[in-house]
Amino acid sequence: MELIAILGIGALTFFAAFGQHLYTVRSKGVGFVMTDRSQPLSSDGFAGRSGRALRNTVESSAMYVPAALVVVVLSGQTQITATAALVYLIARVGFLAAYWVGASGLRSGFWGVGIASIVATYVGAISALSR
Repeated sequence: MELIAILGIGALTFFAAFGQHLYTVRSKGVGFVMTDRSQPLSSDGFAGRSGRALRNTVESSAMYVPAALVVVVLSGQTQITATAALVYLIARVGFLAAYWVGASGLRSGFWGVGIASIVATYVGAISALSR
């Protein structure tokens, strides 16, 4: 499950970037996309939310993937790390959707569940390292 979560968060990061790009093309046009983008996108509305959601997804990936890889490489998978992987992936999908629609309370809840899953994965990785 941990490898599926690693692939899943990579795919979700791609989806978040692609969604942001499609919105930019739709709202600003292809001409803007082909510029040097010295004029930044707006930080409010969907443009701002999608940018922040993408950055947070990348940050979350950078926290989750190393621990999950340690678990997998050291064959330290347990029911806890497998469940944490599934919960993490679901929480990140929910986080992205909630961020895109502007549901702040729901977004924060998904963020907290994702962070708890990362912590559980780190506990599993540390346990695997200490064997």
